[in-house]
Amino acid sequence: MYKDMRKLTITMLLVTTGLIGVYKLYKKLSYSRNPDVSNISLSIQIKRLENDLFNLQTKADITSFIETNQLVAAQFLGVETDEDKNKMIDQLYNMVHNTSMQALYQEVAHTFKDLTSLITQLEQAFKYLKHYYPQFEAPQIVTLITGFGSDLYVSKELIIIGLDYFLGENSKFRPHIPSYILRTYQPTYIAPKVILLLSHLFNTGDPKDHTLLHDMLYYGKAYYFTKTFLLDVPDPMILGYTADQWTDTENHQRIVWQHFIDHALFYETNHLVKKKYVGERPFTSEIGPGCPGNIGGWLGWQIVKKYMKNSPEITLPMLMQNANMQHLFEQAKYRPT
Repeated sequence: MYKDMRKLTITMLLVTTGLIGVYKLYKKLSYSRNPDVSNISLSIQIKRLENDLFNLQTKADITSFIETNQLVAAQFLGVETDEDKNKMIDQLYNMVHNTSMQALYQEVAHTFKDLTSLITQLEQAFKYLKHYYPQFEAPQIVTLITGFGSDLYVSKELIIIGLDYFLGENSKFRPHIPSYILRTYQPTYIAPKVILLLSHLFNTGDPKDHTLLHDMLYYGKAYYFTKTFLLDVPDPMILGYTADQWTDTENHQRIVWQHFIDHALFYETNHLVKKKYVGERPFTSEIGPGCPGNIGGWLGWQIVKKYMKNSPEITLPMLMQNANMQHLFEQAKYRPT
């Protein structure tokens, strides 16, 4: 898989239920700072706007829909003027009367009959957010069918989930995106993708720092944030790796680290070079055909985890506010084992 290395795997170590439990417990202990939030009263609802929309018949109905959902109209649909409104009424009218879109709606309705699991995940994550950030107010959450126009939208006030993107591999309706990205568009990926996007509202970077190290640790903080609030979500899912990719990368982390050292990548500022290590790619050919894309994001996450392990006095908000990536890197003292 990796250059000049035989593929190593821990599959045989995890075949017994007992060892799998130990592994999961170890992962949770590494994020054991989470407090008891049972005393925080917070509940969320997910508004199924696709049901409302696809049951409308006339343009007058759609006009009422836009006026009733002004936040969605303004932030997501781009309705700012009367002209915008009239154009959107026509677009939505054509969409709900399109036979292909109606078939897509039926499949979404069948696949996502119950969102209880998603509500539970997001509710728990928001309780942790409320603990760490007392001023946090849960945004309105709605679902829609976007015709594969947008998968997710996240702002301080609003979260929109394009359910048609997340129908899964057995659906006849899939967005036209590369297969290595497409496999992450399944129902179980909704919560980690939402929280990862939400993390950017709390994450601080340095706009004057253009190094690859800065980008790696910025994303590393985002992944750490996401995992903190979604302990039961496997690490590979947060990063978009398969389980095999994650295991192979952990087993070959010395090769990854040495590649960054040998090629002086941490302080690289060339955008095209940086994109090779923190962009979406099926694999990182510079390291080897078995090395997944966004390997810089993976390494950044490992460095952030080491930093937090070495710094018990650092809270999650302190981590997210820290824009001094060089300091974080030095204090982490990360070296692959």
